[in-house]
Amino acid sequence: MAMIWNRGNVSIFANTKGEVVVKPDVDGKFNADNVAELYTTMLEVAKKNKLTPKVYKPESSGDTPLLFADKWGKPYVAVLPASKAPSKVTVKKVLKLA
Repeated sequence: MAMIWNRGNVSIFANTKGEVVVKPDVDGKFNADNVAELYTTMLEVAKKNKLTPKVYKPESSGDTPLLFADKWGKPYVAVLPASKAPSKVTVKKVLKLA
């Protein structure tokens, strides 16, 4: 289960598979507050160096980049659709029967 990354800063690296990834870095420039800048920088760096950005993007079209941590605690970028809050929540009354 993924969690929102809140463990500090990350930086952009190129791994041995030819992918642009994010890794934890104390001196990193990016964190959970500026994920949009991180995402655009990843795309620019990948295009410039002819690499593939490692970004999770589900089948549905997404436009909101988020920084998550996987089950091992490693950060990754996911581009998800913006969530809409429910307009009105209805709660049914509970009847005590016995």
